[in-house]
Amino acid sequence: MMKSACLIILLIAASVFGAAKKDAPALIVEEGAFIDGVEGLLKKEPKTDLWQFVPDEPIEITDKITVPAGTPLKMLPCSVLEQMTTLAGEENQLRVELSALFTQYKHGNHLFSVFFLPIKDGDTQPEPTPEPDGDKAENTEPEPQEPESIIPTEILKQIKANKAPDLKKFQQIAEVTGDIHLIGRAGFLSKTNGRYIFSPDAFGRNIDDKQFLLLSNSMLATAEKEIASEPGRERYNVSGLVTEYKGKTYMLLRRASRTYTHGNFTP
Repeated sequence: MMKSACLIILLIAASVFGAAKKDAPALIVEEGAFIDGVEGLLKKEPKTDLWQFVPDEPIEITDKITVPAGTPLKMLPCSVLEQMTTLAGEENQLRVELSALFTQYKHGNHLFSVFFLPIKDGDTQPEPTPEPDGDKAENTEPEPQEPESIIPTEILKQIKANKAPDLKKFQQIAEVTGDIHLIGRAGFLSKTNGRYIFSPDAFGRNIDDKQFLLLSNSMLATAEKEIASEPGRERYNVSGLVTEYKGKTYMLLRRASRTYTHGNFTP
């Protein structure tokens, strides 16, 4: 009887511990954090079109926040991701040196790819050339050099300059990726088939049929709350980064503010 009681207590304790571990808050990286030249594995999630980046080494974001090595990071659809997936081919994985921007959406993070270099498994540094004897060695020894970023120095400096991904940072990212930096476009935010979209408009006259699927970030989370509080077809003025992935057009929102016509045709 005593053994049964002890066994029950142990099972209850184990279940409580497991539940607590499962419910522990996930590590959240503040939106706007930028990683530059991090090596890891890009891989496709089974039976989906979703991709993850798994870093080889820990990524130190701040003194208090470090992303552990081997942590799967969700990738946002974008033109740079499409380039990587094309190189991955049927293997559905590719080792890369990645530069990317963290976004924060509700209780998780995503990566927006900015630049990459493919790397091969088993790459090793070349063995040092034996130094010649005598005083000649002192004259021929190469001076140590700092590792260079895969992004131009001036652009990298401006991307890292601000913690929040402001419009200037989006412009610098667009210069690297070749995407479009859209500023102050009027249109409608809505939810269709479970996805939030932005539809450009010119005061009742559709200027084109293109719709932008909105990518997961903190601005989208804010816009979702506003849309929910004001149901109906509401006009917004938006700015963001426009990118393409496998034939679809996406937007990473930076700003989204309600506009009011007050019965006329001026915002």
